[in-house]
Amino acid sequence: ALDSLLLLGGGGLRRPRRPRLQFPYSARSDRQLMAMPPRRRVSFGPHDEHDTEESKQEVLPRQGAQQSYARGFMASSLAPALAAIFTNPVEVGKVRQQLDKQPASLVATLRHVWQSHGLAGLQAGLQISVLREASKSFFRIGCFTPILDQLHDAAQGPAPLYKRMAAGMSSGAIAALVCNPIELVKTRQQAAGGGAVLDGFRQLHAAEGLVGMWRGTAVSMCRSAMVTGPHLTTYTALKEAVAARGWLADAPPLHMLASLAGAFAGVCCNQPLDVVRNRLYNQPIGPDGQGTLYAGAVDCAKQLLRSEGPLGLYRGFSSHYLRVGPHYVLTFTFLEQIKKALGA
Repeated sequence: ALDSLLLLGGGGLRRPRRPRLQFPYSARSDRQLMAMPPRRRVSFGPHDEHDTEESKQEVLPRQGAQQSYARGFMASSLAPALAAIFTNPVEVGKVRQQLDKQPASLVATLRHVWQSHGLAGLQAGLQISVLREASKSFFRIGCFTPILDQLHDAAQGPAPLYKRMAAGMSSGAIAALVCNPIELVKTRQQAAGGGAVLDGFRQLHAAEGLVGMWRGTAVSMCRSAMVTGPHLTTYTALKEAVAARGWLADAPPLHMLASLAGAFAGVCCNQPLDVVRNRLYNQPIGPDGQGTLYAGAVDCAKQLLRSEGPLGLYRGFSSHYLRVGPHYVLTFTFLEQIKKALGA
């Protein structure tokens, strides 16, 4: 033992080498053990001080997606509300045409409204129209991307048309279900020449009760699904295809073109349901709280076909597209710019 500790060299004592430890449970060398990565600690949240970079990278994309969705909902509500200010007069003309069994042209209808009621008549129901666009589009446009992300993984490439259609119809149906009372009050105020928003809700509740505030919900959900599905499918698919081929940059001219194409697809699919819905909304209500003209959406469509023929289902098509086309052009131009400003 003494010989192993006392090593002569250079005329002095040297410190003995420390013997290498041997681990009976491992044959790895010290260098192998030093190269082993540290064990991950259990993380209880994104802000835990012991989180590894890997765990933070897993959490941050989820947080970024949630923030992007929130900004998207905000932009989806603000942009259509701004657009409604400019397109409400055409909406008034469309409603008047659909309720008149012998309608005049859109220009003649708007001229008659101007002569009878002035600017207030052309902007009848503006407050409820802005409220309707802000609330309904919050769900109709805002829910589209989150639903589509659940149906399709973006890493697999562009979403197929049927998934876009499913996401659009779902978001449209959700919006119609939630916002049916607003839609009902808006349609009646535009037909009657205007009115206060709160008074419209009070009168509706007093006359027809809570159930009456969701009158026509089924046809409204079908109508919203039929317009939102084709519209958002056409808009997103056309915009992505044109931008990918380099024909147009992802800028307002492309947004306008895609909006017009999407609006045309949506109006073609939903115009019959829109006519039936407006007839149901504006029929007189009996003492029992039921409509006096139609037993329901199917009965309304049958009576309309018998009295006015198939073209009766497309009454007001031109004014509808003239209202929806510019409205969607403004909406999605505003929407894309607001999203860029918000970083959505």
